[in-house]
Amino acid sequence: MYDAQAVQTLSNCLSHLKEGKGIGTLVSEDEADLPKVIQRLKQFDATKNGLSINEIVHLANALIGEHMSATTIQNWTKREVRDIIGVPHRGKKYSINQAAIIYLLDDLKHLFSLEETRELLTIVFKNPNIDEDDLISPLDFYLVYTQHAETSGPIELTEKRLRRSLERIHAYRPETVHVLQLCLYARRISHLTHEAKQRLEQVLQS
Repeated sequence: MYDAQAVQTLSNCLSHLKEGKGIGTLVSEDEADLPKVIQRLKQFDATKNGLSINEIVHLANALIGEHMSATTIQNWTKREVRDIIGVPHRGKKYSINQAAIIYLLDDLKHLFSLEETRELLTIVFKNPNIDEDDLISPLDFYLVYTQHAETSGPIELTEKRLRRSLERIHAYRPETVHVLQLCLYARRISHLTHEAKQRLEQVLQS
């Protein structure tokens, strides 16, 4: 199970890519340790380029462990949740915001069905092909989500902290807080499931 720090590094990579800063300071400095597809992202211009599915998958797997499949993402973009991801941003490539949605879908699949996830995210991200109608940009949402990924205690008590985070970026809406809380529930369930399986293996091997 990828830890909260790894998830936050992933969201910071997306933020750096959007700002044209590159991701060299956030990933391994040893080029030999990185897939070529990730090495290319060190020189990335969000105004000219998008992210391919392979780049989206390899970036996540390089930072938080091998778990994401390009085939699964292709199925999402073609069928299951195409209406929340939207059409490719540039040619066959996706925008930074679309990558953030894909990473959210990957986290939420552990608790919610794809249909439930689609309905949930549609509350904050309206038409995936029109950024202006979103309550918050998918990238900003993902950044706030990962900032609170280590939340402990009742998730209901995160409301004030989430509100402060959203107010700092001028994106506070009660609906956004509620959706963020549900995303944090999904992450916690995923973490507990992974931890239980690890302990089960330890018990069975002892």
